[in-house]
Amino acid sequence: MRPPQAPRPRLFSAFPLPDPVADHLAAHLPPTPPGLRATPRELWHVTVGYYGADDPDRRLARLTDRVRGLPAPRLRMSGSGTFAAVCLLKVATPDPVDLRRLAEAADFTEGGHPDYTPHVTVARWSTPTNRGAEMAAELREYQGPEWVPEELVLYASDRGSYTPLARVPLLARSAPGAGC
Repeated sequence: MRPPQAPRPRLFSAFPLPDPVADHLAAHLPPTPPGLRATPRELWHVTVGYYGADDPDRRLARLTDRVRGLPAPRLRMSGSGTFAAVCLLKVATPDPVDLRRLAEAADFTEGGHPDYTPHVTVARWSTPTNRGAEMAAELREYQGPEWVPEELVLYASDRGSYTPLARVPLLARSAPGAGC
C-alpha cells in the first residue's frame, strides 16, 4: 500500500514590488474604507502565472526552462480598477510584447485565466459593496515609479500567506531613471 501523498501547495509566479516602488505606493494609498480588507504591503506583487495545486519541483523546472534569460520588462503602476472582489492598480509597460511573451512562457493560462491582466491587488471584499469602486476612483490618477524586475519568483500560497520557493533570473536591462 502506498503512503498518502502530501497535498500539493497552490503555486503562482510573480514580480514582488521593490522597496522604492512599495514605498511610493504606501505613501499614496488612501485609507482602506470600512468593509474592505487591505492587502498587506509584504504581499504586494504582480502575478505572472497562477497554477493552483502543483508540484513545486516540476513547476520550477518548467519556469526555469521557459523563462530564464527572457528580457525583464519595464513596469509601472498606472491607474486603477476593480474586478471580482478586488481593488487593483493596473500595471503598464512600454514593452507589452516582452511582458506578454514572459507571461506566456510562464503559462499564465494554466490557472484558468484566459487573459493576462497585470495588476497589484491593494484591497479585497467578501460582501457586495461599492466601496471598492470608490477606492479605485481615488487611485485613478496614481502613477508609480518605473522598475525592472530582476527575477520571477515562484510562490506557494496558503491561507493568505505567500512563501517564496525559488527565483528565476531574467535578462538584465538598464534600470530606469527612477532608481528602482
